[in-house]
Amino acid sequence: MLCIISPEKRPGFNLAAEEYFFKNYDEDIFLLYINTPSVIVGKHQNALAEISPQYVRENNIAVIRRLSGGGAVYHDEGNLNFSFHQTVNDPAKVSFKIFNKPIVTVLQNMGVPAEISKRNDIFVNGLKISGHAEHVFRKRILSHGTLLFNARKEKLSKAIKNTSGTFNGKAIQSVRSKIGNIIDFMDSPISIETLTERIVNHMLAAVNDAEMYTLNAADIKRIEQLESEKYATWEWNFGYSPKYRFSKQVDETGISVNVEKGVIKEIEITGSFFNDEEKRFVIEAFQNTCHNYEHVKTTLEKSDLSKNKQKDILEGMF
Repeated sequence: MLCIISPEKRPGFNLAAEEYFFKNYDEDIFLLYINTPSVIVGKHQNALAEISPQYVRENNIAVIRRLSGGGAVYHDEGNLNFSFHQTVNDPAKVSFKIFNKPIVTVLQNMGVPAEISKRNDIFVNGLKISGHAEHVFRKRILSHGTLLFNARKEKLSKAIKNTSGTFNGKAIQSVRSKIGNIIDFMDSPISIETLTERIVNHMLAAVNDAEMYTLNAADIKRIEQLESEKYATWEWNFGYSPKYRFSKQVDETGISVNVEKGVIKEIEITGSFFNDEEKRFVIEAFQNTCHNYEHVKTTLEKSDLSKNKQKDILEGMF
């Protein structure tokens, strides 16, 4: 097993690193990484439906889609992420609970009464401190999770709370749980770096062939290429969302958009604030274009609509 501590805190880099090692290495991998503030959504989720769009924009919180399914999670420098990659004969016979056991063992050895739930998440005294997700590619399995060590819970709750309109579609929705930080259950608080060190040392001692691995120049080049081509793109992070209908009421104006593969297929505007000509302009301007905040904002700013009407359309579409 190769034990790796990511040298970067860019969420796009670290998600790309997961995919890179998962699909290009045959060895078992154990990867640890910390991200700057970000919302990481599951592969089959509607990214817009899982966040507060205004809050993440105003607080420079990245929104990135990961390779695995499951629900949305918040990352920041108080959150440690772990990732196991393994090649097996029959993925259907693998119990993903085994990948959380080393983490629970380390926490219990530190006096934290951690337990694995039926959904393979980790709880302490009824509070969720770790979410879990998995992905299978041929005979390769990926099992990864979060560890809320000293995360900013207020930012977490605001970032992954949908404060926008109504979404209808078949996207996977997150299951919310009451959360806690590991540090709150420790008699003698430590740093997240010390926690990282203890987990790595446990893996090195528990797995016979485990050894540390440092990313080389070739690894970094390919990871950064994957980051640029996939994890830094709107098409993957938002456009990949399953088709949906979004509806929102702004003052006396109702706006609904039908979106497929990130592209607006239909727009409906109700209410008397916009006249027929203005409604036609909005429909023609945005039909068959990306349901993308910056694109809509830029297009509106170049239009002849009044500032108030631009504001209502922009707010009503997100």
